Amino acid sequence: MKKSGKKSAKSEDRIHRIMQVTHEQILAVGLRNITLRSIARQCAIHLKTLQHYFPTKNDLLKAIYQDIIDDYLPPLTEILHLPEDPMPRFNRVLDELFRFVDDLNNQRFFIEIFSMAQNDDEWMQLLDQKFFAFYNRIGDLLAELNPDLNRKEGRKRALAMGAMMEGMMLFLGDNKPVRPERENLAEEIRGLLVLMATAPKIADNLEK
Repeated sequence: MKKSGKKSAKSEDRIHRIMQVTHEQILAVGLRNITLRSIARQCAIHLKTLQHYFPTKNDLLKAIYQDIIDDYLPPLTEILHLPEDPMPRFNRVLDELFRFVDDLNNQRFFIEIFSMAQNDDEWMQLLDQKFFAFYNRIGDLLAELNPDLNRKEGRKRALAMGAMMEGMMLFLGDNKPVRPERENLAEEIRGLLVLMATAPKIADNLEK
């Protein structure tokens, strides 16, 4: 049994090292440019050893995705359940969302994953499953925050906010040319998100 425990600990350490190196390589060269061979070389292990844990690059990317989600979603979920008024909770959620978008590693990973998912049903389902469930929870917070919105309307508006955050990652991400229009754009987007959270139903405004 002890021997098995040592083997398990060694495997866990090796997986941790592979994941760490992969995060570093995504940051250094971008997701498209990493290969299992290059990761194995950086980890000083044989390619077959790496493939024992992650048979394909896609398997490794799924593990990286889950690693990021496991780090990202729990603090947000905790904020949503804090015993305080809705507006402070919403502002805390925005803090976490902007922290996520500002992270260079997340930018380089998710911009390429979003692009890849357009032609890959499996990745589209993975993204949709996690983010849709999370934005539904934000939608419930919006319905609590804004008396003009019911739960369904709050969830729809939260998805619109998610689209804005994804767009922000594209427009303010790494390596973008300097343009006057991009100056303080993050602050502008945050202000618009607050307006979206507190604005009355769109249908009511269109009827006037």
